[in-house]
Amino acid sequence: MMFWHLTYLFFCLLTFTSVFCADTSCTTLNCQLPSCQCPISNRNPTSLNVTDIPQLVLFTFVGNLNQYTFDSVRSILNPAHRNPNKCPISSTFFVNDNFTDYCLVQRLFNNHNEIAMTTSSNRCPLTNCYEENHWRQWIDNDWKREIKQQRLNLIEQSYIHHSHIKGFRVPHLQIDENKHLELIRNFHFNYDSSMLFQSSKLIWPFTLNYPINLNECMNCDESYPTMEGLWQFPLHEWTYSNTSESCRTFSDPSCLPEDEVHTADLLFDFIKYNFDRHSSLTLGQRSPFVIELDLMWLSEHQNKRLEAMLRFIEYILNSEDHRHVYFVSLEQALEWIKYPRTLNELEDFWAFSCTDTIYDYDIDCAALQTDFSSKSDAQRLISKNETNKTDTEPVDRQAEELFRSGILVHSIWIFILLIIVVLIYDKYFAKK
Repeated sequence: MMFWHLTYLFFCLLTFTSVFCADTSCTTLNCQLPSCQCPISNRNPTSLNVTDIPQLVLFTFVGNLNQYTFDSVRSILNPAHRNPNKCPISSTFFVNDNFTDYCLVQRLFNNHNEIAMTTSSNRCPLTNCYEENHWRQWIDNDWKREIKQQRLNLIEQSYIHHSHIKGFRVPHLQIDENKHLELIRNFHFNYDSSMLFQSSKLIWPFTLNYPINLNECMNCDESYPTMEGLWQFPLHEWTYSNTSESCRTFSDPSCLPEDEVHTADLLFDFIKYNFDRHSSLTLGQRSPFVIELDLMWLSEHQNKRLEAMLRFIEYILNSEDHRHVYFVSLEQALEWIKYPRTLNELEDFWAFSCTDTIYDYDIDCAALQTDFSSKSDAQRLISKNETNKTDTEPVDRQAEELFRSGILVHSIWIFILLIIVVLIYDKYFAKK
């Protein structure tokens, strides 16, 4: 009888533990890779030595993708620009529908770049930043319509299977009560890349499994909902030497000296200064360096802006001191973060690998080979029942649930305590 009483007590304690002792803060005990990562800034979150990990540089393009802006893209993604493993560099494009040539989107995808998305219209959801006559702040249905429509645009017009559309960024970095998060999770996106942090907090990508400290976030709402398994790939403000001001992105010149002409030399120094902060072994400890490039801004004044960017790429790729630097997409970077590998192992790392396919950005769109013979084939891919989850992802999430609140650790200690109590009772109190 006493045994059953103790068993009952054990389950009562177990229930109490799961309800009242659940961890609300993110720790290495309740959050583990590959399905969970706590927000960590200014230090290396992996178990590897910082000198053994790659410095990831990530080009993320936003804005109108068409024949007018494509020349700059072609120059940056020149197949001659290759990472230390001999694979061409790659990037991520957050595509909207405004003046977008979807043939070029397909061409980029076929050349192993990541196609992510923003909203269809790319209008400003919070403020009237373009001074439109009939602008109004977005409501929930606007977000839903915009995200759903752009997803369909990519599927139907670029013939990209929805399982490859994994990333999202809010237009103009305007987060509106996080209305987009639930929507992109329902569409099985892997990550959001919308949060902008202070330049002093070089935060690594993290999951939204637990509440986070938003004091250093420049565009976040006061509360941020937890979204288990959804990654956040943060952006960081840019800064410049001998100034106290910060810039939101590379195309924002507000932190550059006002009394100097913004030449290619100045812009190159601007890029390199921020790269050095991320790659510093003491400050950023090789935190991912995201460069957001507005396609229209980049295509204007190419003799300064594009030249500075190309000089930076060639400076890194041609330097023996930077053989640890890889230019990859956000999708590739997240795979490395989930499954960290040393520099010596990157030669055969599947996420950074490439095939013998000839990378060609100059072929006619009519010559591109698609996987679908008709629009009806593309329409078949719209089904929400299909997801982009890998076979191992459900297993990872189940394991994460087990450790999420530390319930397993508490249960083990309670079980050990129960055994001790039973032994003491049998020895000193049980009737002979």
